[in-house]
Amino acid sequence: MTPSELFLSDLYLSDVRERMRGVKALGEGALAQLTDGEADTALSPGGNSAGVLVRHLAGNMRSRWGGLRSGFTAGVEGETGTRDRDAEFEERGLSLAELRAEWEDGWAVFLDALDHLTPADLTRTLTIRSEPHTVLAAIQRQVAHYSGHVYQLVFLIKTLRGEEWETLSIARGGSAAYNAGLQKSTSESEI
Repeated sequence: MTPSELFLSDLYLSDVRERMRGVKALGEGALAQLTDGEADTALSPGGNSAGVLVRHLAGNMRSRWGGLRSGFTAGVEGETGTRDRDAEFEERGLSLAELRAEWEDGWAVFLDALDHLTPADLTRTLTIRSEPHTVLAAIQRQVAHYSGHVYQLVFLIKTLRGEEWETLSIARGGSAAYNAGLQKSTSESEI
């Protein structure tokens, strides 16, 4: 790799690690507002509940990234033969503690794998369901997939909470105050 390629690859890995930890935190903010008995509540027949979304995310993360937790290994398949994807979509009546444990376990696998990848790994080949991808493409595929499901989770729980929902970003009508606070902290740090 040229110095420029190495720099960009390192920058990419740093950014994707930070962004995916942010996506995880967003999902945790939503899950913290889920109440007992709501884990298997879907908004419509055939819709996904929070329990289904969490189990599917965790199952996908373990399957795709479990073999890369200690770094890239040639020949690792990004879909384990032991995964039962269809079972991830069945309601199981998990408690909130069990659901959060499943969430943490899946994210630990994915984030460990990201943390062990090197810039040189990004152009290596990872096979997912017999389809070859560069590791970079596999990461991007999962960034879109995981973010999409986390935003579904946020929407679902926000809908269930209704007026009791505690925002996870800038509150409506709060943009000016938020921007002023940023500007003030930037000014103070320059002193």
